[in-house]
Amino acid sequence: MPRVSYWMVRLALVHLFLGFTVGAWLLLYKAQWLAGIPGLRALHVELVLLGFMVQLAVSVAWWILPRVRGERPADQGAWIAGVLFTLGVWFVGLGAVGSIPKLQWAGRILELMGLMGWARLLWPRILAANRHHAAQPEGTSSEAP
Repeated sequence: MPRVSYWMVRLALVHLFLGFTVGAWLLLYKAQWLAGIPGLRALHVELVLLGFMVQLAVSVAWWILPRVRGERPADQGAWIAGVLFTLGVWFVGLGAVGSIPKLQWAGRILELMGLMGWARLLWPRILAANRHHAAQPEGTSSEAP
């Protein structure tokens, strides 16, 4: 597993833990044990849907998709895309809790930049995987018996 995938998967799991913690807080608030904080639901959704699910998906895709021409691509672009996306998730979450729309906008822009970076890095590998499957005759498998 490439180092960037290893750390991005770990960070996705941190987002999952934080998202579940915020979700538990929301449930306790519903039972009126704790005071409500505005924007907690938005933070919960941001952490679980984007911080965990999307980050986990692109991190595993970076690891598992076939390489173009068998070479190992440089991880620098993947690190940059991962950091931009993660900062975006945090900015949007903090902007939601603090009711700071400009911080949320900045976060969305960072998320978009990170996702565009991941798309640029992963697209050639997706095309290579499609060409590999299209080149196989029907009814055959690339797996050994």
